[in-house]
Amino acid sequence: MPAYTPTYIKGIETGLVQERVEFILPNDAYPILENMFVFREKILRKQGYQLLGRLRRIITAMSLGLSGASPWTFNLYTTLATPILQVFAQIEPGTLQITIGAAVLIDQGDGTLQTSPLSGLSGTVNYNTGAIVITGTGAGGVAASASLNYFPGLPVMGLRSRELSDINNEQLIAFDTVYAYKFGATGWEEFLPGTVWSGTDYEFFWSTNYWVAANNNKVFWVTNFSSGDPIRYTNGAALSNWVNFEPIINAAGDRLEQCLALLPFRGRLLAFNTLEGQNLGAAIQYPQRIRWAAIGNPFTEVSPIVTTVSADAWRDDIRGKGGFLDIPTSENIVAIGFVRDNLVIYCERSTWQLRYTGRSIAPFQIEKVNTELGAESTFSAVQFDTSLVGIGDKGVVECDSFKSERIDVKIPDLVFTFNNDANGPSRVHGIRNFQKRLAFWTYPYKPDERPTDVYPNRRLVYNYENDSWAIFTDSLTTLGTYQPQSGRRWQDFTQPVDTWANQNYPWIDRQSRFPSIVGGNQQGYVEYLDQQVKNDISLSIYNITGNTTTSTVINSPAHNLETGQVIQIFGIPAGTPFATSLNQNIFSVVRLTADTFELKVYDPTTGQFSLPQLDDPGVYVGGGQMAILDNFRMVSKKFNYLDSGQAIQLGFIDILLNKTSEGAISLKTYIDYNTNSPVNIPPENVNPDTTNDPDTFFNSVVPTTTEGGIDSFKEWHRVYCPARGTFVTIEWTLSNAQMIGPEQESDVEIDAQILWMRPAGRQLPNSF
Repeated sequence: MPAYTPTYIKGIETGLVQERVEFILPNDAYPILENMFVFREKILRKQGYQLLGRLRRIITAMSLGLSGASPWTFNLYTTLATPILQVFAQIEPGTLQITIGAAVLIDQGDGTLQTSPLSGLSGTVNYNTGAIVITGTGAGGVAASASLNYFPGLPVMGLRSRELSDINNEQLIAFDTVYAYKFGATGWEEFLPGTVWSGTDYEFFWSTNYWVAANNNKVFWVTNFSSGDPIRYTNGAALSNWVNFEPIINAAGDRLEQCLALLPFRGRLLAFNTLEGQNLGAAIQYPQRIRWAAIGNPFTEVSPIVTTVSADAWRDDIRGKGGFLDIPTSENIVAIGFVRDNLVIYCERSTWQLRYTGRSIAPFQIEKVNTELGAESTFSAVQFDTSLVGIGDKGVVECDSFKSERIDVKIPDLVFTFNNDANGPSRVHGIRNFQKRLAFWTYPYKPDERPTDVYPNRRLVYNYENDSWAIFTDSLTTLGTYQPQSGRRWQDFTQPVDTWANQNYPWIDRQSRFPSIVGGNQQGYVEYLDQQVKNDISLSIYNITGNTTTSTVINSPAHNLETGQVIQIFGIPAGTPFATSLNQNIFSVVRLTADTFELKVYDPTTGQFSLPQLDDPGVYVGGGQMAILDNFRMVSKKFNYLDSGQAIQLGFIDILLNKTSEGAISLKTYIDYNTNSPVNIPPENVNPDTTNDPDTFFNSVVPTTTEGGIDSFKEWHRVYCPARGTFVTIEWTLSNAQMIGPEQESDVEIDAQILWMRPAGRQLPNSF
């Protein structure tokens, strides 16, 4: 039999390739590339989240009326019904203060309320339900008030950048379905309190920066395309507020009430896909309409922010002022973006461009670019240097204003796995990472076990430097950029997932004001993306049901988790039920509903998360949170010797990995078209001479630590994994045992592989 010969896989560029014949793919192609991606000729493990914060409101001295007789029992959410509207609102532990006359009850962070110094007045609070019991109030009848911070728990619907006066410094404004927020010195707080929105969980916020107010502050425009909210603008000043924008557009008094998007173009403000009428409630939608204002000042009415106006700026019946045109199609305008000096407009199934004519009466003309390819999501449009990329019903589409074509030839059927129910196409969000030359899109993938979930649960990754793709298992509703005002330092690391000593970045590695990519999720968490190996907390625990005979059940609204995912729990207040048994521990999830799941514990005898987590029943007071521990999968092509009519035998693999302090990865080897039973691990790989124990000569675990010799930050590692068949497939991943160990927290970087293989005689008939 011939000797083993090397197949050297280096200079990796192909990446994810789906729905192709796997045995004719390039050697660096991967039919499954999950939470791994190609980056500058190597394969990296996806980096995790770093928590920026949860969207939070601050309530100060809100009246509770008169205190009741001891024990005074009431529900804070019901009593404060006006500012706290959300079903899944949660009080931030340690922030509640209740003032009764001259006494102040202070939240101790564990569900108890005490005065300082201690007195006969005390109480308890449930952070989730809002239930409060206060004893020592006597007969009551004393004026009482409450101050607290709370998390509305609503999905993040926009992470938009507001231009500031400083160069290279933009303010991140976040939105959920009801409130707007800014990031302050102590975390998220409401931006310009007093204004609320009424959009749904798929009506995302579009914003643009255009013109200046009377004080020379830049004006920030927002629309969420909701039939209940008008277009609004603000200059962000402390004494200002959001101003409704409803310009008159004709002599009949009709107004521009809403639109899908606003953009300045050639000195005019343009609105796309409009709602027009005498008022918002009676407005009619014009889905193909592009409406513009006169050149210059777009404001038609004086406001606290604007004093200089042009009353007829949007009038389409006055020559040289405003105007409109309708695209000659029945399809809706969906997405808009600049390409050079033109505007590319994606409709549902076609692509158009808006050109400037230079004529004052008809300043714009519309031209068709493609009659078959369009976009289905407003926020899927990502601007590149010379093109606009969007995602439509037929694929990922790129338009350079002259032609429109698909760029997803390696993943041709991926868009057909998107969830079209529950306004799924509208939930796709994209953004560009300039530093790493990557583009991201969140999208709702719909596996069979999740028929009722609506929020995105995948992130499509596009490396436009080498035209490669990958998929991350993220749950993010929207994406944006944030410019921190200080660099990231070890001493500032305070999150509960890990300690500062274990961080794997330089002392200061993220410059202040550097635009970092951030994402928001369905529970109001905002995270820095791709910052560290291990994810920070990103889900809250609303309730826990302990069981002594069956698995403990967690309630986490719209958790978006799938059976088999692994989580770690933090933050249940010490001394309260479930704190000792759940905090810091790692569990696998068994999904029950969109809001609930069971906890399973790892069983070292079986290597599976098969044991039920058992807890005594108790009253959960709130405060618990979860981090998702990501695994990864990198599955190769089907290697073969079919060109010589031979079967294939794999002997061993050499792999070049970055060194870590205590990491490791696992190898699974498959033959032919059986991808369920790896042949290099039990039960397939056993030694019959030792009562079927694993054959220890063949290894499936590859350490990423130093294995001897010269110390180096990159090292070759060898794994013995003999397999013979018509085809051989290899998979790199983490085992269940590694998911609960330090290996899960270690970086993985694969620079090269050498597969030592040889022809193994006549190929086996009917082997697949």
